Amino acid sequence: MKVLAESRGLAQRLKSRLPEDVTVVYPEKGSDEEMKRLAVDVSVIVSTRLAADVARNASKLKLLQKTGAGVDEMPFDALAEDAYVTNTSGSNPVPLAEGAVALLLAISKNVVQRNNLFMKGRHDIRGVLLQGKTAGVLGMGSIGVEVAKRLKGFEMKVLGLRRSRDEGLRKELGIDWIGGKDDLAYPLQESDFLVVTIPLTPETRGMIGEKEIALMKDGAFIVNVARGAIIQEKPLYEALKSGKLSGAALDVWWNDHWWDPVWNPSGKGPSNYPFWELPNVICTPHSIVSTDSSSDASMKIMVENILRIKNGETPINLVDKKLRY
Repeated sequence: MKVLAESRGLAQRLKSRLPEDVTVVYPEKGSDEEMKRLAVDVSVIVSTRLAADVARNASKLKLLQKTGAGVDEMPFDALAEDAYVTNTSGSNPVPLAEGAVALLLAISKNVVQRNNLFMKGRHDIRGVLLQGKTAGVLGMGSIGVEVAKRLKGFEMKVLGLRRSRDEGLRKELGIDWIGGKDDLAYPLQESDFLVVTIPLTPETRGMIGEKEIALMKDGAFIVNVARGAIIQEKPLYEALKSGKLSGAALDVWWNDHWWDPVWNPSGKGPSNYPFWELPNVICTPHSIVSTDSSSDASMKIMVENILRIKNGETPINLVDKKLRY
């Protein structure tokens, strides 16, 4: 069986964990043309994103394995009907939840600002007390659940939002409210802190725009560790610049893979608006999940799925190709 990995490094990590009768190939330069040529006879493709032309050329493809959780960059319409799509969702909920809470603490306590102004003699910077405040967690999957658990430890009121209401999960977590997809207005209006962990799908793309931000409390904070495109960038930038929102911590961007010349040959920056110039914004390069243990958990899922395909079994972590998560 042959597996196509998107890069040399990924191929080496997979090869060290797979049996010798599984061949792992990779593009030398990472270009779509190379991927397209190599995809002709592979059973599995393991990648972060995939061009539609590559998927169409993979006539023997049985599995498209995403290296992370979000599958918004996968060409669902170009895949064969019987090809599985899987991700590594659930492998890293704790590292990403810790990262989200770290960003929330940093932005609420002005950690970066205090550091930057330390040698300028500024002692008048204050933070925000979390105790008694309300946090809205958009997305109550494995990551959102772990975020909610940790925020309860700060004695915060926690509101959750998921595709459908779940009173059983609310009671299990001991949080204050869980609403469904039609209940977005409530956590927007009530939250002092909004933490975004929801997957990017056609349904959630741009779900928070000018109208939704207007519903939020004056002085609220946003932490986004999901995908940039869930929040419309212009209204967010304007709300942060005007002071409507007190701050934001962003680990996600609107131009994905902006640092990679292969995937971003035009050289576009992470956003069309300079969030990084605003004093009330913390910017990280979509890596807050990275820890000493996070990548190994994902690798175990990817290897297991390759072996399942090899053995004619159904893979785990299946993505719904209609709902696209």
